[in-house]
Amino acid sequence: MQGLLLESRVVILNVEEAKKIYGNGFFGKPIGVSKPKDPNDIDRPLELSLVEALYLIENSVINVVDKQGNSVSPQFLREYAKERVDKFNILYKVYSDLRKRKFVVRSGIKFGADFAVYTIGPGIEHAPFVVIALDLKNEISPVELMSFGRVSHSTRKTLVLGLVDLQRDVIKYVMFKWVKM
Repeated sequence: MQGLLLESRVVILNVEEAKKIYGNGFFGKPIGVSKPKDPNDIDRPLELSLVEALYLIENSVINVVDKQGNSVSPQFLREYAKERVDKFNILYKVYSDLRKRKFVVRSGIKFGADFAVYTIGPGIEHAPFVVIALDLKNEISPVELMSFGRVSHSTRKTLVLGLVDLQRDVIKYVMFKWVKM
């Protein structure tokens, strides 16, 4: 299966391949379709984020080529993505860890988070978790923490902070349960 690197995304142009990739873990988003419930609903190319594309390359699911048709290595894609995506290494570390734990991980931008995390999949359930990936070395203020919490509480999702220590290759997760007092 092959993807084409275009700016800040990788596109799977072959619709049959797009169906397989989406059907094998809800990877990507069909262009122009927000949440297909079934891979058979896909009738157009699939758009992958750079985080998703690197994960799929590293797991030997796809090959990626540039506009000239040259094969793109995982190392090249990682460096390319680091130039275009703020805190890419932190995001990728959390994304790949959650995927390895069998969660379905999607963009959480509409919830004010890095990721929306599903136990089954989008279109089948509402995401029970929103995850914000943070560098363990950086401090967060109480105001930032409260703003994270407001969004997760108003959308009825559990807030999870993925705290990444890249030097020690460790991720710690902190879950917040908000209660009314």
